[in-house]
Amino acid sequence: MNDRPAPMKFDAREFAAHHRFGCAAAAIILILEIIVCNLPFWTTIASPQPITAPHMTLGSGLSLSGAGVLRVDDPTEAYIDVSGVDAPVRYVHYVSGYSTNQDAAFHDDRHPFDWTLHVRMDVLPSGSGTWRTGETDAFHRGVDASTYLRNRAADGDVDTVRIWIQETVGSQFAFNTLIVNAHPPFRISVARVAAMVAVALVIGLLRPRSRLYAIAVNTHSMRQRLAFAAIIVPFAVMFVFTLATASWSAPREFSHEPYSYTYDFNQYAQMADSLLHGRPWLDLPVPHQLAEAANPYDVATRDRLLGQGVGSIYWDHVFFEGHWYSYFGVVPSVVLFLPYQAITSLWTEGGLWLPTSVATSIFLFGFLVFSLLLVVRMIDRFFPKTSVGVAVLVLAAFMCGSNGWFLWLRPMFYELAPSAALMFTALGLWLWLSARRVPLDDGPHDGDGRRRWRTWTVDDVPLEARVSADLVRISLPRVAAGSLCIALTLGCRATFIFSALLFLPIFADEIRSGRMLRIVGILLPRRWRLGSWREGGAVWRSWRADLAALLPAFIVFALLMAYNFWRFGSWLDFGNNYQLTVTDLTRYREPLAVLPQILGYYLFEPPRFIATFPWIDVPYMPVHPWQYTERMICGFLWFAPVCLLAFALPRVRRRLGMHRLWGLVCTLLGLGVFELVFVSYKGGMDWRYVSDFGWLFALGSAMMIPAVFEWAGSHAFVFSTGRARLARLAVIVVVALVFATMVMTVAGTFVPSKIGPLMRTNPTAYYTVRSWFVW
Repeated sequence: MNDRPAPMKFDAREFAAHHRFGCAAAAIILILEIIVCNLPFWTTIASPQPITAPHMTLGSGLSLSGAGVLRVDDPTEAYIDVSGVDAPVRYVHYVSGYSTNQDAAFHDDRHPFDWTLHVRMDVLPSGSGTWRTGETDAFHRGVDASTYLRNRAADGDVDTVRIWIQETVGSQFAFNTLIVNAHPPFRISVARVAAMVAVALVIGLLRPRSRLYAIAVNTHSMRQRLAFAAIIVPFAVMFVFTLATASWSAPREFSHEPYSYTYDFNQYAQMADSLLHGRPWLDLPVPHQLAEAANPYDVATRDRLLGQGVGSIYWDHVFFEGHWYSYFGVVPSVVLFLPYQAITSLWTEGGLWLPTSVATSIFLFGFLVFSLLLVVRMIDRFFPKTSVGVAVLVLAAFMCGSNGWFLWLRPMFYELAPSAALMFTALGLWLWLSARRVPLDDGPHDGDGRRRWRTWTVDDVPLEARVSADLVRISLPRVAAGSLCIALTLGCRATFIFSALLFLPIFADEIRSGRMLRIVGILLPRRWRLGSWREGGAVWRSWRADLAALLPAFIVFALLMAYNFWRFGSWLDFGNNYQLTVTDLTRYREPLAVLPQILGYYLFEPPRFIATFPWIDVPYMPVHPWQYTERMICGFLWFAPVCLLAFALPRVRRRLGMHRLWGLVCTLLGLGVFELVFVSYKGGMDWRYVSDFGWLFALGSAMMIPAVFEWAGSHAFVFSTGRARLARLAVIVVVALVFATMVMTVAGTFVPSKIGPLMRTNPTAYYTVRSWFVW
């Protein structure tokens, strides 16, 4: 008798019933990849045969500039004609060949070698003497799918095809031939499929009915720790790629043209070099004409000197009493650049300079790690019973709204200061939020009998009660380390120092109970005081905690003030007014009239919608009278619509108060408003300035997500049908706002007209993705 169980049969219907979303997503991806994304292949099956040996004619504006290389001499005559077609034309394949910049005849700045070409296809219909004008297109020779140019000028038989080369005079580019009526091949793109799978995973995991919302957050679970750590993996790959790129192809950080400013973006390395050599100024040449000028900060004076051929006038440098300085914070130089140069000096005379892109990437990677820890810490402390799905929503909202991704896309000189400040701020807040400790268990656990401690949560004993230090204690090393990190932001980007005010809501219970800053607690009304405070005691009773909180900050402030005095003879002078920039800052006064305009642009300006990929572009933002402005993608509430949750703050006040989070969220949003106004008035408008206030709005708004989910959960099974529907609607709205924020982050990545667009910093990635949507 055979007792073995019968083998289980695979039931496709049962599998589909249990995995409906996954099966539907797989079917959609399959249809999109095979049919939609390969429409160029399917629509050209019945097209005429390709013309592989066409009769081509070069316009007089093009000339040979090396083996397989052409040069633009006159843009008004820079075209390539293919005549005698006499057939409908759908696609023309531009074949670059194998020539590179090494094959070009010229190798200077006036004759760049272009790997990306902007072209326009015009056609001359058969039997007509009138040219039909097409649309401007672009392609990257390394992305083969982008080199198939679509005829958008006219249908019907065509006699001649003309490809206009829309590049500047002196541009060189590779060219081999043109294939008219080329048939785009059938392609299965691994990258495209991976992108669609990633989108499906995000939607599947974060949709309102996802199983992640039924899994409670457990910071002690190794599986959950590994899952959250996996978020870092793509950024770790990008970080390694940045290091590898900088090791063999360091970005250009110095440029100078005759009769123009000198642009030197090695200021952090130069500050480190100056400190190593014991001098406050940078080791840069000073033209005597500039030093002898009556007012070297005057723009007209500088323009006159440049017109006379005076060189070594450094843009965005501080010029003070005959020496060059940098107004950028010194902390990144001390933390990274100085040790790097000192260590490398052991085997290289004078040491090596750390590339700015590497330093920026290090700080951004640190911000990613510590922001992940910060979000998990806040959820574990204030919402310990929330779900993994909600935690992921909070993390996505914060990371997208903090502007960290756009700093990562362009890890250059100007992005270093906010990147360093963001990292130290996230680390400091994480340490502060981890400072209140409770016993891990009831008895000693370690072999030496010492009790183990863990981070306090709202489910633990509150400080309103008269609890002893055996039940709740303050980790003074964490308090001191957090204060040190927050204080260091003053030497990175000074606007971040206001985040020190978050100390008050984070340690509000300690202050109210007299365990910390007892001297501040004296100023509080008696009804605000808690537990042990009423037992009395001297104001210096909390001196150990006060010293841990204040001493590290005072030491950092003292060193930075001394550095200012060493350079400019004033403790509080950071040198901002002496920089050589777009205006004379020694006389310039910010016009108050532009403040409402800039605030409106920062918050509410919608993106400019366009008909082609990526469907949004930089809007027009005029400011009158003049104030410093740069191109921005859109207003912050359009870019991070999840921050619209801030307007729901009064509705969730009671629930935030139950979780001891009301004061912290209000302070985050209040500081965000303050930073926004301050930056708008003093700095003007620039997308990288969003980092000053964006993280505050994003973190404050994101922490309302678990409050909304908790409220919705408490009303999901009430007898009132209207309230149950409202609860479900609230969850859908929150998830939709997070999805919209993620979509805007992805779309903003490819905006062509922003500062440092991806089409310049990484054209291969840009044109690869663009080829998925442009046929």
